[in-house]
Amino acid sequence: MIGEPSTWFAVGAVGMVFGTAVFGIGLVRADKSVRKYYATLTAISGIAAVAYVLMTIGIGSVSVGNRMVLVPRYIDWLLTTPLLLLYLSLLVDASRSLVAKIVAVNVVVILGGLGAALLPGLERFIPFAIGGLAYLVLAYLLLGPLTERARGQPTESLFRGLRNLTVILWSIYPIIWLLSPSGFDLLTMLTNVLLVVYLDLVTKVGFGLIAVNAGAVLREQLKSRSDASSPASS
Repeated sequence: MIGEPSTWFAVGAVGMVFGTAVFGIGLVRADKSVRKYYATLTAISGIAAVAYVLMTIGIGSVSVGNRMVLVPRYIDWLLTTPLLLLYLSLLVDASRSLVAKIVAVNVVVILGGLGAALLPGLERFIPFAIGGLAYLVLAYLLLGPLTERARGQPTESLFRGLRNLTVILWSIYPIIWLLSPSGFDLLTMLTNVLLVVYLDLVTKVGFGLIAVNAGAVLREQLKSRSDASSPASS
């Protein structure tokens, strides 16, 4: 039924499968130089598709008090958000140390949310606060060091667009959590599901479609790097 959370989980699953198919076809057809970009996008939507299928059929949910915690959702985020950040990092050829910092802080954000969801009482707001502080650090790394790395690169415009999409939409997730049954219980379970499904589709499939449409910029960037690193250029 249209009013059941499982219906919207199914919508999310279909959307993620669609994204996986689009990015997968791109991966097969892509030149070797850009396959890692398509592989990253394919993995993001593919993992999310599996999580949404599990939630659709009711696998992985646990009861905490009078609340249902969707564990596949958090596992999805734990795996896909680092890949999204990796994609942004690949666009600007970020150093491994910077990528490691960004991913590590992001893991703290997701684990903080999961810990908060699994705790029954007011103590759940402690890991939520820790995750929130970690997110501020993550936003700084994206808007500061990673953006600085993008300056002057052919993909700077694409990076900034995807970065803004990511930061703005990711900032909405904790607000929804606070309003959801896991937080102050101001939203129904159905409304919470609708909002998160929409955000997930935009931040994963929408993100990927924007990136794919800008594929020409990727090729230009890679060619520039290749020319710069070739013996003839030195």
